[in-house]
Amino acid sequence: MMHVVRKALDLRFFVAVAVLCFAVALSAQGQEWNSYSYPSEGFRASFPSEPEQQKRNISTEAGIFELRSYLVQVAPYALFIGVCDYAGKAAGSDPDALLQGAKQGALTNSSSHLVRENKVTLGIYHGLDFESESDTAHYSARIYMVGDTLYQTLVVSPLGKNYADTVRFLDSFQLIPRARN
Repeated sequence: MMHVVRKALDLRFFVAVAVLCFAVALSAQGQEWNSYSYPSEGFRASFPSEPEQQKRNISTEAGIFELRSYLVQVAPYALFIGVCDYAGKAAGSDPDALLQGAKQGALTNSSSHLVRENKVTLGIYHGLDFESESDTAHYSARIYMVGDTLYQTLVVSPLGKNYADTVRFLDSFQLIPRARN
């Protein structure tokens, strides 16, 4: 008799765990992603919610530039796209050197060290795909030099907890015709 009760409890436990796993999977899939287009910036990307837009000035060796950012926080993760126009100051510069400088700036600003790096392209444009880590965070980034514009795509995760949709977000970034104001 005790064996039958134990078997029934084991079955109930298994069913409860299966239902819980199914519910977690459904809630993860239920997060609706939408594509957001920014013609004035020349890009489109998919986010799980509408990004918050911010502007701030950043100092570089070449001067002060405006960084326009698009940010979504899916606690404890952050998804970020940054756009910075160099207004002709990048003309004639090697795009790979500019990308290396941007990567080094990102590593310095995040107090992180490089884990992995690959050269990539976005159409005809040069880019870098890299990951870095600090004491508390993991950074997955792709940066592209498109003429005089640097595009940065980034996912920030707590160390040891990678965001399941990192590739989905990074792959969603696309260039579109840029509408000049």
